[in-house]
Amino acid sequence: MKVGTWEERIEGFQSFLGKASRMALYLLILFLLVYGGHRLYHHLREDAVFALKEVEITGCRRLSEGQLLGLLRIGERSDLLTVELGEISKRLQAHPWVEEVKVEKVFPHKISVQIVERKPIAILQMEDPYYLDEKGVIFAPVGERDEYDYPFITGLGRQTLEREPEESKRLIAKVLELLSALRQRRTMPLEEISEIHVEKAFGLQYFTKAEGIEVKMGWDRYGEKLKRLSIIWSDLKRKGIRPLSIDCSDLQRMVVKRGS
Repeated sequence: MKVGTWEERIEGFQSFLGKASRMALYLLILFLLVYGGHRLYHHLREDAVFALKEVEITGCRRLSEGQLLGLLRIGERSDLLTVELGEISKRLQAHPWVEEVKVEKVFPHKISVQIVERKPIAILQMEDPYYLDEKGVIFAPVGERDEYDYPFITGLGRQTLEREPEESKRLIAKVLELLSALRQRRTMPLEEISEIHVEKAFGLQYFTKAEGIEVKMGWDRYGEKLKRLSIIWSDLKRKGIRPLSIDCSDLQRMVVKRGS
């Protein structure tokens, strides 16, 4: 019994030595890989193998490349190994006109920046006018040199937006619904609409740019109402009648008020 036990101990010790040797070999290989990678990394940086030489920006229309380059904050001696794409994306997305951004490294010397800008669909008239995009996002103030070539949305002040955020979202959604119906039906091009007014008691109404005709649309069924309105509009033009206002709130009973 004692001999067998001694032999088992020797075998166990030999097995332990084998495992320890393999472990030491693995650690040595890991150390060499880490050390070699570290040395290679510093060599590539010092020799400027991946020095950043070009930034390619696509998709900007409203924004200039110069504006976006200023947001990147990339130093002259930057290289692709150390540039943080996540930080660059955050800085770009912080700009109110940037809706989406994709930043990629293109080895050996370039960064590619793809921008999707927000598309204004109207101007929300508060104390100061702000752009409204097709998703209902109020995103940027209208600049002094901007062209006011979008319909103005009135009846929604800053106080309403702040005190009644959910109701404001609902009202803005209705405005977007009307704008979408106007764009699809083409009863009147959006370029010819000067204002869409939000009246909580009666719904939406818009005004034409050239003649200032008031068209009351109510709260719903905008597509159907515009389809019927186009027939009425054509009939009025044919008869030479200039309306002062057209009430389309009731789809079954549209009322035309003639001008003097």
